[in-house]
Amino acid sequence: MYKRQINKLSRIGFGVAIGALILGILGACSSDSNISSDTTLDTRGYSSTERLVSTKWVADNLANENVKIIDIRKAEDYDAGHLPGALNYSKKELQVESDGVKGLIPPSSNISNKLSSLGVKSDDTILIYDGNKNLWSTRFLWTLDVYGHDDAKMMDGSFGLWEKENRTITTDVPSISASTYNFTGTANSELITSIDTVLGSLDDSSSVVLDTRGAEEFAGRDVRANRGGHIPGSIHVEWVNNVDEDGRFLPAADLKKLYGTADVTDDLGDIYTLCQTAVRATHSWFVLADLLGFDNVSVYDGSWTEWGNKEDTPIDS
Repeated sequence: MYKRQINKLSRIGFGVAIGALILGILGACSSDSNISSDTTLDTRGYSSTERLVSTKWVADNLANENVKIIDIRKAEDYDAGHLPGALNYSKKELQVESDGVKGLIPPSSNISNKLSSLGVKSDDTILIYDGNKNLWSTRFLWTLDVYGHDDAKMMDGSFGLWEKENRTITTDVPSISASTYNFTGTANSELITSIDTVLGSLDDSSSVVLDTRGAEEFAGRDVRANRGGHIPGSIHVEWVNNVDEDGRFLPAADLKKLYGTADVTDDLGDIYTLCQTAVRATHSWFVLADLLGFDNVSVYDGSWTEWGNKEDTPIDS
């Protein structure tokens, strides 16, 4: 027990230090990619690029009727300009309140009904982009993964990079023929972690809570619940350090350095990511699970909204 607590305390030191770490930004070179290969992404050393594609890939597939492009931005942003053929899916519809906890994953029926209204079919490739470094795109990707849509991808760099590259933007709204969408893949509820699981992990040196919020939130100076601070023994790596100034994910070598400095290595057991309402947490989940190949990462969906609003959960600051 004593040794486990020492290990946990050691990680706190790493977590606080990493909160202020800013890595050098590496630019990505251009490439001639196709639907089966993306040279730009392949050169970054990721464990998998199956669910991450370049703006070039997207441009090459704008006319592909089996690719449904989903814009996860506010309606006014979508109306001001979006990718050709893109359908607007409000990010507000990706979270619900349940038992007094805000920001939780909606029931699968909410998602399938929305996808049906947008004309998405079960065997479509769902291509997601947003306006903020894939922050909400990862939330949607994680949701689809939880409920079992097997073919979903995100556009690296998001709308900002598409715009910077002077690619086609339109205000035309595509006509929609409603479908009957059903999740046909294998649901994966293990991607969601409960408060009881996190509580039970506090004395387990092989598991760790990864806090992806800002440094002020982690320190308890920026309080967004009844109480501020962080879960004892948790590691802090702010989500935004995962990407460069254009919103593209950093190469694997840089990501490994970022998380390795915080003592997040592949010899850990379970890793539970959290933020305020499990949006930033999904960004880091994607980095660890897809780009770095960790197979033991899940998202604490209640996150700080649940933990910080309870009266009896342990908190450090």
